[in-house]
Amino acid sequence: MFFFQAFCGTAQDASPPRSAAYPFGHTYWASAADSADFTAFRAGISWVEETLETPTGDYHAVWRIGEHGGVAVVSRGDRTLWRIEGSSLIGLSMHLPFRMADGRRGFMVVHETPCGLICRDTVYYVED
Repeated sequence: MFFFQAFCGTAQDASPPRSAAYPFGHTYWASAADSADFTAFRAGISWVEETLETPTGDYHAVWRIGEHGGVAVVSRGDRTLWRIEGSSLIGLSMHLPFRMADGRRGFMVVHETPCGLICRDTVYYVED
């Protein structure tokens, strides 16, 4: 009986699985600072209802996630400008609006490419 517990029992609870935050494989970062900054960015946003938000204005890409074949690469956005005038987001693959902790609006654009593995690109845009 005790012999069996030595192989199956643990002294501590297991740490939360890494897959809860990044379920599509190992995540690569350019630096440790990027990892910490992206984690703080994600913690500082709150998702809003699409029907309540009518985004307009200038938005810049601040973060980019590429998930391809079980590997995720998170990098800073290239500050690409996206000018939105009312409902111009309608034709995108998927967009999810959010608010930053400082009140700025933003949206996340997700584009999936049909392939045999996971082929997804996500870009976070935040208004100036």
